[in-house]
Amino acid sequence: MHLPDNIFALTLLITGLVSFGVGIAVFQKLGGAVRWFGSIILATAIWAITYSFELSSNNLQTMVMFTHLEYIGVATLPSLWIIFVMRFTGRENWLSIWGMALIFLEPALTLIFKWTGAWGLQYATVKVANNGPFPLLDITPGWWYRVHTLFFYAMLAWGFWMIVAKFKKAEGILRRQNRIILVGAMFPWVVNLIYLLHIRPFKYLDLTPFAFIATSLVIGVGLLRFRLFDIVPIAREKIIEALQEGILVTDLNGMIIDLNPRMKKLLDAQRASYIGNHIDELFIDMDLFKQAENWPENYQLEISRKEQEQTRFYAVTVTPLFEKRTIYSGNVFLFRDITERKQNEQKLEELNQLKDRLFSIIAHDLRTPMINLGDMIYLIESGDLSQAEFVSMLPELSRNITYTSGLVDNLLFWAKSQLGGATINPVSFDLYLAAEHLLGLFQRSADEKEVVIHNQVKELTFAYADEDMIQAVLRNLVNNAIKFCRSGDYIYIKAEMSNSELIISVEDTGVGISKENLTRIFALGNFTTRGTVNEQGTGLGLMLCQEFVEKNKGHIGVESVPGKGSRFYFTLPVGINTSPVLV
Repeated sequence: MHLPDNIFALTLLITGLVSFGVGIAVFQKLGGAVRWFGSIILATAIWAITYSFELSSNNLQTMVMFTHLEYIGVATLPSLWIIFVMRFTGRENWLSIWGMALIFLEPALTLIFKWTGAWGLQYATVKVANNGPFPLLDITPGWWYRVHTLFFYAMLAWGFWMIVAKFKKAEGILRRQNRIILVGAMFPWVVNLIYLLHIRPFKYLDLTPFAFIATSLVIGVGLLRFRLFDIVPIAREKIIEALQEGILVTDLNGMIIDLNPRMKKLLDAQRASYIGNHIDELFIDMDLFKQAENWPENYQLEISRKEQEQTRFYAVTVTPLFEKRTIYSGNVFLFRDITERKQNEQKLEELNQLKDRLFSIIAHDLRTPMINLGDMIYLIESGDLSQAEFVSMLPELSRNITYTSGLVDNLLFWAKSQLGGATINPVSFDLYLAAEHLLGLFQRSADEKEVVIHNQVKELTFAYADEDMIQAVLRNLVNNAIKFCRSGDYIYIKAEMSNSELIISVEDTGVGISKENLTRIFALGNFTTRGTVNEQGTGLGLMLCQEFVEKNKGHIGVESVPGKGSRFYFTLPVGINTSPVLV
């Protein structure tokens, strides 16, 4: 062997060395799928350099030695190509350990058969032909040579199919990249096919490595200089699977033909498979298919769906599918969960209504008693109001002050609760003592209306809750009971055990509540009516009662018979008697 001394060998050596450097640079500087293209460049460089030395050799032994080295590139090229294509088209999940083993199995066997010369599987016979301008190797292929050729072209065709199938609708630069890859890959294999058809210079010269090295060199320089594959496409399946929106595809008859994992999760995986089901079977009473048929262009709608005793809301975008732009073939439904947004909108609406109500209360109910009190003080100071007149007005003044005081308390409680300051401090406390405290608090207002309040809670009846909150609940319920009692009516405060919880009730024999108003009490939150002697209210009290009871892990309700009285009740966890034991 000596250094290349003919134009073919010299060309291959120079371009092969340059390609080898380019391949290393691509492999080191670039990542992802492009790095595997760098491996292809390295394989072709090895093939070109070793083939240049084969063409410069003049004895059989040296030529065969270089063919062994050539096959490092020749055998691995198809496998490197298919790995590059899989990475480029987003099929990395195929490249598991077993997948890689299968891809490199045939190249490994080819190298073994070539290096060992076993049974002439790769080359049946090898000799030197001296009838050209320089010695050339005359090879008779073995049957494994044909297997490797078939593998070679099968990998080429498979890679072509994957690129075309994945990116036939690609846009702009991606389409240009695909053309570069396909044309670049096709050229050397066409040259190799010509070689296999025995159309060769000097009868034995293989131009395939020349074609490979030219293509690899051009694309490699493009990668480094112009960042040819900087924009590497992401598989559409990955994008669809990663979307947080549910995607459901139907045919023109409304039958489901595809859906993404998010959509399956949205449907709570109620069935093993949704393919082949009609969309209206999953969304009953919504007529999504009929609505999709009636809209020729994109449109949006909002739907609600009962899921595990909870109503969820979805914004649905419907996009019709067309073949050849005119033939309707189905629809794509995009589902976005807007439950949280709808809940926030509902809460905001409720808060806005409550805000308006509070401003009205502050502007009228709180301001009016203060103005009346101010007017009375002015009349006394100016001497326009006699002592007898003042004494006659004291009951009304007392009622106004009591009402205003209760209103201020409720406003403060509500504001503290809404601002997050109403922390719950549950303790065990005696309900009997809490009820006794109420008797003293409301005795005067009860006596004025000639109403009798009975505390029927047994002594040492303990509840586990925030005592201040429950005091506020009882205070509002007893005040309401007095408000709707007539002269001679009774009010009873009771507590009884039921299913490991306490049921506390405030019952009265007053005028009761109509069926219409009964359904509105807790539904509207701040519903109120005038009392039996025209006492006013704001409705804040019952709203606070409901909120405080629920915060203490209970629930509140009401029963009433018009003309016979009402019963407000709520539940609380049972407390533990913490009183010291006397011995």
